[in-house]
Amino acid sequence: MTRRTRGLCAVLFSVLLVAGCGSGGDTPAPTGSGVAQVVSTADLPAAQPGEVHLFGFNDLHGNLQPPTGSNGQVGSVQAGGAAYLAAHLAKLKAAYPASAILAAGDNVGASPLISALFHDEPTIDFMNAIGVSASSVGNHEFDHGVVELARLQQGGCALDGCVPGDAFTGAKFAYLAANVTDANGKLPNGLRPWTMLELGGHKIGVVGTVTADTANIVLPEGIRGYTFGNEADAINKYVPEMKAAGAETIVALLHDGGAQRTKGAPLDYNGCADITPAVTDLATRTDAAVKVMLTAHTHQPYNCTINGKVVTQAYSYGRLITDITLRFHDGTVDAKAVNRVVIRDITPDPAATRLVDFFAAQAKPLAERVIGTATAALAADPAPAGDSPLGDLLADTMLEGAAPAGAVAAVMNPGGVRAGLPSGPITYERAYTVQPFGNQVVTVSLTGQQIIELLEQQWDNVSKPAVLSIAGLTYAYSDAAPKGHRVVADSVRIAGQPLNPVASYRISTNNFLASGGDGFTTFTRATGLQVGPIDLDAFESYLRAHGAVTPAPSRIERR
Repeated sequence: MTRRTRGLCAVLFSVLLVAGCGSGGDTPAPTGSGVAQVVSTADLPAAQPGEVHLFGFNDLHGNLQPPTGSNGQVGSVQAGGAAYLAAHLAKLKAAYPASAILAAGDNVGASPLISALFHDEPTIDFMNAIGVSASSVGNHEFDHGVVELARLQQGGCALDGCVPGDAFTGAKFAYLAANVTDANGKLPNGLRPWTMLELGGHKIGVVGTVTADTANIVLPEGIRGYTFGNEADAINKYVPEMKAAGAETIVALLHDGGAQRTKGAPLDYNGCADITPAVTDLATRTDAAVKVMLTAHTHQPYNCTINGKVVTQAYSYGRLITDITLRFHDGTVDAKAVNRVVIRDITPDPAATRLVDFFAAQAKPLAERVIGTATAALAADPAPAGDSPLGDLLADTMLEGAAPAGAVAAVMNPGGVRAGLPSGPITYERAYTVQPFGNQVVTVSLTGQQIIELLEQQWDNVSKPAVLSIAGLTYAYSDAAPKGHRVVADSVRIAGQPLNPVASYRISTNNFLASGGDGFTTFTRATGLQVGPIDLDAFESYLRAHGAVTPAPSRIERR
């Protein structure tokens, strides 16, 4: 596998230049501590007559290197990594030649440095190399807007120009977005609603959708003019078209999903324990011609049969492969599935290894540069009041970075804090993993009353409750209070002083929130926008100025 040689300076320039990415709202749900048993690719049963296989994965997020910590585990088993994923897929394809590989979105976005430094092109290259046939778009495919998504599909230079070497040729697989349309009902440039697979002499329609919540969790400017419609309705709309084209059965790739509710029991990644209602609703409302639904977005594993449909999800970060068996006989189609662990007990794929090693070497000088230190671990998980220690620190960095614009307070959205920081040295790579979107710090003017309204929107959020982390600001709230009155008005302090409802205050945040992201529409009525540094630059400057950082007490009181 050959790949262009890229200069690190040019790459770094591109990352800093391309700002304004959505900050994502798909925070993974907690996972169980164990699993029932390890099912991988050993002892694969022989293919039966009339049998076709589909191999699915979801939410790779550019994790080409083996993910670490709990993100690299299935129960207690180490799992994931592009070279291992490729090796297991090769075994499956050898056992079942009448087969295809499918993905359910968020292949890119919120990616580690090894992929994000290069506009996520390495991940697209990897997916091309393993032979992915189709993928639904995910919300993170829209992080840089529809123009950049079209480039990932069609190829060509990034907005900041080409770099030496071979031209990027784009995804060889089809990106599917049946429920994403403009005012004229047209999909984004380069995308399609469905595609047809021909495997083992059979035609299989594949349709793709993305969560309708995408409109609320990516940067509004990047998707301006596009609507994210109901997924079941969009799938049902195209069923007659696929059947007319000869589809014998239909598979839906949905970047949406749910989770098992195991109530503390070990999590069975091939189980379907008390699945959340959203999954059942999708399966029930989708046309009966749809036999299989590969879901995503929640980073959770399950293997269900609902309303006559096989409905699955394969965790995230390449840790599982969903192996779907379609059996065509007597004019009917039977479906079954098994989630297989991408265990690291197999010889890694050589071509994928070369790709990963090349980009790791290119990124290494920047990735290993130490930019600060932490005296203790800084958690991204919320404290009891709702803000997180790391989120509050990031709010501090924005407040300080926006000092020239007169900022007196700052707010940070929880979906923008993608990982915690361990104690000890903070490398550029670790900092990047925390906030990989390249957002800009911006400062706006809000009245005191608008600040109250903004805080109330934490419980009136169109996506889910989202308690902001804060700096220069303190307040108390009551969950039991009526909607619109949860913030204790006389508790709000800015710079240690009581909030004046009619006064104007300069508030810093990232450009995702300032555009109304995560449903914080109060920001869209702000005035006096002033653009500051990239968020990661502000983080690094803060660390260098303050030395070792330590977790601070929560700035919010829950009454």
